[in-house]
Amino acid sequence: MAQRIFYAAGPGNVIRAHKHWEQGQLDPSQMSRTYSGQFADFCKSIAADALIVSYCPAPDAYRSGKFIIEHDPKPFANARGALYHVSEILYGLQLLVKALRFRADVAVIHSGTTHEFVLLLFTLAGIDVVPVLHNTPWPSGFKPKRLVRKLISRLDAVLFRRGARAVIGVSPECLRQVRELTNGLRQDGLIEMRGQYIADYFATIAPPMAERPPFEVLYCGRVTHDKGVYDLLQIARRVEDLRPGLVRWTVCGDGPELAGLRRQHASMGLKDIVDIRGFTAPAELKAVLEHSHAAIVPTRGEFAEGMALSAVEAILAGRPCVTSPVVPALEVLRPACVEARTNDVESYVAAIIELATSERLYRRLCAACPGLAAPFYEIATGFAAALHRAIATTTPAASTMPEAVASHREG
Repeated sequence: MAQRIFYAAGPGNVIRAHKHWEQGQLDPSQMSRTYSGQFADFCKSIAADALIVSYCPAPDAYRSGKFIIEHDPKPFANARGALYHVSEILYGLQLLVKALRFRADVAVIHSGTTHEFVLLLFTLAGIDVVPVLHNTPWPSGFKPKRLVRKLISRLDAVLFRRGARAVIGVSPECLRQVRELTNGLRQDGLIEMRGQYIADYFATIAPPMAERPPFEVLYCGRVTHDKGVYDLLQIARRVEDLRPGLVRWTVCGDGPELAGLRRQHASMGLKDIVDIRGFTAPAELKAVLEHSHAAIVPTRGEFAEGMALSAVEAILAGRPCVTSPVVPALEVLRPACVEARTNDVESYVAAIIELATSERLYRRLCAACPGLAAPFYEIATGFAAALHRAIATTTPAASTMPEAVASHREG
């Protein structure tokens, strides 16, 4: 009898992505292989029935063959404070009802969909649970101090210790924190994966321009305070004051702080120094990447980065990245990165100036980029492979990602 797998996929437009998958096409709005597409690959490989649910804000539904895909927005979207936690719990209960009606055997749930401890109700209902951590349980180096966050962490630990069939994480830090949450009691069933990018997209990006100054630095990501976008303006201002004309900056991305960022940008007199583009489609972003020399990921200590895909994308494009330890990509991509201190504008200023003025350092970091790319292209390190280890084997998650990578390369 075919397995029935329930998949809570996050906020994306999974109906559009699935239609592209059905036609054997990559989603043109992405530069990476979608997680929903990799999930569909896995389900097809084991002939499973699947219900895919996204909290995309545009309600919709689509059915095709063994797949049912739904957009089911969260209640109280963008809520804050106590209402945020109520919204997360209510949405988790909605998902449980859907999974029960679907008669799911397994539920694969992306982080950010609901609080992890709510998934204990799935296990009590007889549904195996596989959490997928795209974010760390807490910002790396900044364990929760507030009572509510500490309580949530303790409740989540019960799921990770006793309730989850396996736990998939996008970085070593994600799984390291799971071990810490469970006091080391959870060692098995921890599976590391990597986002899967489209090699052809990056293969056509030209090497960094030799001419400089100016040294072109790219920020690409969500425009929110906790992603460090206001720090970025301060960094740009300080670099310009210390070394006029040395560095120019481009900001690509959308988010709730975009209007506020533009207002501060104008008030700080950064019009000729920082170009704020807003949302940038992948086809346009390729040209921006080609024009850049390096990337910056200035995430603050209040955001629980799981990896930081903008850092990965820079390295795949052959550009070094400046970031801090709160970003787990630093651990994975360190040979091509310059490390700054988290939340420290002056540390970023020094790092950027060093990178922009030291030809030897810059070339060394650029040369390290190609050797870091393979896991982001190899099927053996992707989401579908992680799901096979978590679900489709008799001893789920017996392999860790480094072992899988080794066997793939040796084979």
